[in-house]
Formats: sequence, structure tokens, C-alpha cells
Amino acid sequence: MQEGLYKVEFHTVHGTGTGVIYAINGKLRGGNSAFAFIGNYAARDAGIHVKVTTQRHNPDPAFRPLFGTDMITLTLKGADNGDMVDFEGTALQLPGVSFKATLTRISD
Repeated sequence: MQEGLYKVEFHTVHGTGTGVIYAINGKLRGGNSAFAFIGNYAARDAGIHVKVTTQRHNPDPAFRPLFGTDMITLTLKGADNGDMVDFEGTALQLPGVSFKATLTRISD
């Protein structure tokens, strides 16, 4: 995974969302209008492994959490595809709900 700023598009059976995330030195930092995304990533033989947690920063109830709760921890596995990275995984709090995300590189 290249370091830099990415657009992130994600979805579950409960809905979709978008945001931005910055990858540098194994760390991920980003968010959207209501949630911060904080985590880490590591390249391994089987792909890119990510652990990221969400934290609400906007109390506006119009921004509903995708998993029904404000704080979740996602464990994801992904693969580079040029300037894009595709991930799949689950939330530790709702292990039966599949989560997919596509990161598209915007800038260094």
C-alpha cells in the first residue's frame, strides 16, 4: 500500500458511506462528516492487513452509524490494484456482517 491520501468508499448490507483516509508509516488516520477513522496497516504475504476503529466526533443524529453503534473495530484484508486497494472484513462487534471498502489514492 502506497503512503498518501485516499478516498474511501465502503458498504455493508446496512448501507454505504464515504470518507478520506491518510496512510503513512503503518498508520491510518481519516474520517468523514461524523466519524474519525484511526488504525494501522501492515503488508504481509497474504495481502494488506488493517485494523481500524471508528469514533464519533459529530453528535448530529442525522449521521447514522453504519453498524448501529458509534464505536466499532474493523479487521480487514486487502490487495493493491494500482492506485486502488480493495478490502474485505468484519467488525469485531458484529462478526456476521460483511464489510467491503475501496480506497482510491488521491495524493502523496
